[in-house]
Amino acid sequence: MPENLLIINTALYSDPDPSRRFDILVENGKISRISPAGKNDIQVKTIDGRGLVAVPGMIDLHIHGAGGSDSLDATEEALAVISGTLARSGTTSFLSTMVVNPHENNTHVRIAAECTGKDLGGASLLGVYIEGPFINIMKRGGIITDCISAPSKSILAKLLEVADGSLKIMCVAPEIPGIEAIIKTLKDEGVLPSYGHSDSNYEETINGFNMGISHVTHLYNAMRPLHHRDPGPLAAIFENQQISVELIGDSHHVHPSMIKFARNFKSRDKIICITDGISGMGLPDGTYTYNNRKYTSKDGLARYLDGTLIGSTMTLGNIVKNYMLFTNCDLREAIETVTINPARILGIDDRKGSLEEGKDADIVLIDDDFTICHILVEGKPIS
Repeated sequence: MPENLLIINTALYSDPDPSRRFDILVENGKISRISPAGKNDIQVKTIDGRGLVAVPGMIDLHIHGAGGSDSLDATEEALAVISGTLARSGTTSFLSTMVVNPHENNTHVRIAAECTGKDLGGASLLGVYIEGPFINIMKRGGIITDCISAPSKSILAKLLEVADGSLKIMCVAPEIPGIEAIIKTLKDEGVLPSYGHSDSNYEETINGFNMGISHVTHLYNAMRPLHHRDPGPLAAIFENQQISVELIGDSHHVHPSMIKFARNFKSRDKIICITDGISGMGLPDGTYTYNNRKYTSKDGLARYLDGTLIGSTMTLGNIVKNYMLFTNCDLREAIETVTINPARILGIDDRKGSLEEGKDADIVLIDDDFTICHILVEGKPIS
């Protein structure tokens, strides 16, 4: 059981007056009271937030690994390493993102399902995000061909069974014959169908939205570019303000000007910054392995040895800093791309994603340079 404590003298990311200071009382893992500073005389452990700003714990909607471990390792220990590494960088919740092999038993999915909601010692595992297998091989990016399949109800049924209710998002390509039945089943099971790793044109993308796709996996990456005679998926995505999008804001996967472009054309509450992080996150630059292939990690960027981009090793906090820099937005807007926006997508905004009384005490205290000074995960201090 997390201990009760009081954060004193902190600014709030959501307060329009940055000079005001507040106390945040945490009891039984929840935010029980937020009040003007100095109004509490309760005798509990205190954390001095003087000179700091309290923000909600960040939610990484799309991350494969960190700290030298990966979801494909298929062990609770690996997920615990990821959980701990993320928590120390201010990410307090995440989806375990993974590929699957349609012809194997996908033990890694079962392990992630079993660990969903379990105390892993750091960030909370909220569920599973599967990239594929029903995607277009022409836009597979770093996904190996063994992890790609034509749409199959039986394969999907097996994946849903092994995920045991933990599957939250599945990436699909709308142009592939037979995908409509897959999308319908996903929606019926409460799984969010996401557009991605697709070679669809403008019309096929709109058709995918009409089928029930309402989210986009790493916008711009693994899809056709925008063209004035062949607008492709991006025009359809930017036209539809109901569609939420993920952005890898490491400046490598997406040019800063295109991050600003997305902000100008998408509703602010539909933009979610992600890491697409892999095992090298939290480790020094070097050579590591993902899905049995070596890759290099340098300056927050991961590439297979043939040069293929496969993910980021930049923390979500640094991606938020980039988003502020590239778009010139304020702190609150940038923070919401990794807090309340992903919480809404997952349907957990009643308990996570903002600092409000009654919500989980996922709290991060940062300084003016976004250096992370204190972290609470459901009221538990992380060191």
